[in-house]
Amino acid sequence: MQKYLFILVLILISGCAQFSEIDKTQFVITDQTVLDKTNDLMWAASDNRQNQTWKEAVDYCEMFDGGGYDDWRMPTIADLQTLMTHQISKENDIIDISSDFIWADETDDSKAAFCHLQNRNCSWMEQAISISLRALPVRDNTTHTDQATTDTAPAVPVIKSQSTTQRLQIIDLLHKQKLITEEEYTRKKAEILDGI
Repeated sequence: MQKYLFILVLILISGCAQFSEIDKTQFVITDQTVLDKTNDLMWAASDNRQNQTWKEAVDYCEMFDGGGYDDWRMPTIADLQTLMTHQISKENDIIDISSDFIWADETDDSKAAFCHLQNRNCSWMEQAISISLRALPVRDNTTHTDQATTDTAPAVPVIKSQSTTQRLQIIDLLHKQKLITEEEYTRKKAEILDGI
């Protein structure tokens, strides 16, 4: 009986492992680009590999010319949700990602959206923060946007914007850990307090 139970457990474990693997056949991978055939989104084969503010990330994406294309852009939350649906993160070998925190195009006052690929959620961060946040250029591989493919991805929750208290706590924590300069700390704190 124990032998059969052991075999059953092995079968169940191997079956679960198959569900967590990425289906690489849906991607066309080159040195500079990765095309997701399920939605015709073409991604840069690598993120920018260094910390960037939201504005720096936008500039990086717009200036990117990988694969000989000049129409790269910053990904939207919906674009990044497709990566999360496919379980693309820092741990995969489809796109060379150096951090699971990727800036998104959407903004709200001094904040911008970002997605955490490993945890599969999105939130808001001060645009001036750069720690662990990366730029990952994307482009539409077709000349028109196919809204149906965007709508088929399951929604990933977007966490509401932080309160003023939360934003101040984040800035204070970054300052205490010496992750931002005194000048950045003073400037960002004044911006947050001016917004009250």
